[in-house]
Amino acid sequence: MKKILIVSALILIPMIAKASCYDIKDNDAKNNCLAMQDKSTHYCYNIKDNDKKNYCLAKVGSSKHYCYSIKDSNMKNECLALVK
Repeated sequence: MKKILIVSALILIPMIAKASCYDIKDNDAKNNCLAMQDKSTHYCYNIKDNDKKNYCLAKVGSSKHYCYSIKDSNMKNECLALVK
């Protein structure tokens, strides 16, 4: 019985988390949420704001070179500090 509960929890928790991303109204925020959740750059390319797109690509792809394309200096500095 305990094993069934654990397996059920492992299946349901990711589904609940993904559903919460789809509840976000702003498309850029929704795609960012999905990208971080699935660790997939596919969703980053759906973000319209270029700075947010590059931040997403840098974070998901662990690549600092996207940070240098960000025009907003605060976001660029945050990205450079976050991505190793």
